[in-house]
Amino acid sequence: MKTGYSKICINPPYGAPISGYYEQRYVKGITTSLYARAVAFDDGNKKALIIAIDVCLLPLEICDRIRDDIVKATGVDKDAIFMNFSHTHTGPLVGQNFATDDKSSEGYDEFFFSCIRDAAIYAIDDLCESRIEIGETEAKNISFIRRYRMKDGSVVTNPGPHNDNVLEPLGTPNEALKLVKILRDGKNDIAMINFGTHADSVGGEYINADYVGYACATVEAAIPGTDAIFLIGPQGDVNHVNINTTKGERAILNDLDTVCPHSDAHARHMGRVLAGAVLSIYSITEEMKTDKITYSSKIVDLPSNQDNDRLDEAKRICELYDTGRKNELPYKEMELVTVVSEACRIVRLENGPDSFPFLLSAIKVGELVFAGIGGEPFVEIGVRISEQSPFKNTIVCCLTNNYGGYIPTSSCYDEGGYEARTTDIKQGGDDIIVDGMIELLKSL
Repeated sequence: MKTGYSKICINPPYGAPISGYYEQRYVKGITTSLYARAVAFDDGNKKALIIAIDVCLLPLEICDRIRDDIVKATGVDKDAIFMNFSHTHTGPLVGQNFATDDKSSEGYDEFFFSCIRDAAIYAIDDLCESRIEIGETEAKNISFIRRYRMKDGSVVTNPGPHNDNVLEPLGTPNEALKLVKILRDGKNDIAMINFGTHADSVGGEYINADYVGYACATVEAAIPGTDAIFLIGPQGDVNHVNINTTKGERAILNDLDTVCPHSDAHARHMGRVLAGAVLSIYSITEEMKTDKITYSSKIVDLPSNQDNDRLDEAKRICELYDTGRKNELPYKEMELVTVVSEACRIVRLENGPDSFPFLLSAIKVGELVFAGIGGEPFVEIGVRISEQSPFKNTIVCCLTNNYGGYIPTSSCYDEGGYEARTTDIKQGGDDIIVDGMIELLKSL
């Protein structure tokens, strides 16, 4: 097996819109650079590309445009191109903002598209003989369930640290970290890191790769001659906020969803913990058979979460928010975000569709499989796929080749909360995703 690596900076210009919040933000500076990192695989017959991009999200039409460009430039089959988004909330907007009227500039979009295409080209140009090893461990105490049942019976996302009204968390974080180590003849080794939690620990109006960037940089500094790439795992119901913080954690924890200038100390902390987990297994990984590459994709239809019975009220809420009169709504902080997001979902789906085509992607390299889901599935969905996969070494990724919004577990809809109230996907989408992915993996 041959592998190649490349890394291209994708920083946006000053004043460009930032993606991730319901508040408009524009670039005031850069604290850490953003990159597109690519790994190419070549078995002598087929090639495949894994590309990790420091961006919050990309819609399907933009993903298709980029992958088509890569096909034209490299000849690699479209199904063999696997793009994973870090979900940094301090990265550039590409296309239309999902939550505001902001649009990116055509000039930056074209620059961005060319960077992703060129990363693929350069990774293929870097191909050399390699062997692949894998390891797994845990990165403890940096990912926490963000959905809680309160003492009054309600469900709240991000209730905040030391909230006396919290009764219990609704779920369990997945602290598993998987490492794919690629040893290359005469060139830098490659560390492919897979872990899942929201990349939203910085905030503000300065470009920052969040913990993902710090994890890669710390691994590269600790292991000279190594290039790192990070693949985000399912993270729809987890983030960096420990509601039972120590004094040390509280000192570096940022408030959520604000445009205020922020410290990146918590992102650095998370990056160090992840890098430490990588280092703890880096010397004891196990070699895998890597004889050939196979790949495929599958479209599944997910039911639409329409709710026209509340359409008039939803339109009123959207109008108040869009005209700068959110103070007339009797909600604050995360409750306001939830109500406005839910109203936007109801208005957006007024005329359908009845279902959404949803892309699942899979690439198999010898005994190693990359399984990609668009959108932000809850961690339980990723665990179910890993447990049911026909392959021992399955790297489950979210935000892959599409952004499809939150994919809650079915029980979440009965519980309520931000994710269930705002997602475009109706209850039962989780089972369709899991069953569809297992069918796809079995077809490889």
